[in-house]
Amino acid sequence: MADVTLVQGDTRPSLNGTLTKRSDATPLNLTSATGVKFQMRGEDDHRYTVDADAVIVDDPTDGMVRYDWADGDLARPGEYICQWEVTWNDGTTQTTDPPNTITVRAQ
Repeated sequence: MADVTLVQGDTRPSLNGTLTKRSDATPLNLTSATGVKFQMRGEDDHRYTVDADAVIVDDPTDGMVRYDWADGDLARPGEYICQWEVTWNDGTTQTTDPPNTITVRAQ
């Protein structure tokens, strides 16, 4: 079962998430992050259909992020795997694990 189900062609609602530490599931402090990306690919594909900037929401210590869908992001129905990729101020990256799943259902 998918974590989120959306409708083909929609651009709302935005996708919200709270990034957490792997060790204890507390919110990830994004204060020293220089950016966050939302990445989504088909279940049987290794190429991203979405690899775009996301937004750190409100207080960066809360680990909350948001991705606002662009036209075409949800063009194809199917099962997708998605993750968030954080870039830190030292140039390193950290990807959420485990990834989440999205179902895009046909109109």
